[in-house]
Amino acid sequence: MTGSRRFRSSASVFALVLGGALAVSTGVTAASAAGGGTLYVLQGLQTVAADVAVDGAKVATAAAATTVVGPLHVAAGRHVIALSNGGQQLVKASVEIAPGASVDVLSYWAAETPKMPRITVLRNDLTPVSSGKTRLVVTHGIAGPPADIRVNGKILFHSVANGESLSVLVPAGTYSVTAVATLNGQTLLPPSSLTVKAGTLTRAVAIGAPGMAPGVLVHALPIPGAMSGDRMPSSVHTGTGGQAAALFGTSATGLAALPWLPFALLSAAFLLLAASLAVSAPRRVASRHAR
Repeated sequence: MTGSRRFRSSASVFALVLGGALAVSTGVTAASAAGGGTLYVLQGLQTVAADVAVDGAKVATAAAATTVVGPLHVAAGRHVIALSNGGQQLVKASVEIAPGASVDVLSYWAAETPKMPRITVLRNDLTPVSSGKTRLVVTHGIAGPPADIRVNGKILFHSVANGESLSVLVPAGTYSVTAVATLNGQTLLPPSSLTVKAGTLTRAVAIGAPGMAPGVLVHALPIPGAMSGDRMPSSVHTGTGGQAAALFGTSATGLAALPWLPFALLSAAFLLLAASLAVSAPRRVASRHAR
């Protein structure tokens, strides 16, 4: 009878510890689901070296055109992105970041206001792609009219407006990309070589200021779970370390330690149950012999 009570007591303790472990595990999962997002600031303003700030904290200094600033891990919600030059504000915009989202925040010269920079938010589609493929996203950031985007001489994107993006899945490789005005055929972007790696989202932004030769800003991100061994990003990241510390929340060390807590609790529960069974087993055997 004593062994039975001890077994039931141990089982109760085990259940409590197991419940605690599951609650902690569920809490970690919920916390992750309710976490922040990742943003990248794409500097697409030719002729300008821009200081970049997020919520008033400077994250890059004198970033040249075609620079990608990030990744910046921020809390879900609304954030203010500002670009300035020599202390003078160039452009500022409020950006909404959903939990778990990855976005590119592009500064560019708008066609209708070529001397006034703009900011647009471009969502990064990181859903898996098949083996050997890449998701190529072409963005029109030239201060000019809608354009047809030709890839290897073939029109893949028709009448792309200034600030607009279009996406297509292509095999990894090197491509020639050209942009011509949809209405009159004027060349907006001469043939440019673009290499894309398998298992990535590759954004190619055609940028150009009025009176300047256009260029291409490339930002590549590895796609989680993509069926490819090529997982290396090719973007150029920049920042100023401590000045952006307020944007990064919990430290990597703290996050790495959290998933082990449920396993530690489960291990303790199993050890406690095993010890209780070992102690109660001889008593049950002795009782059977006594009868």
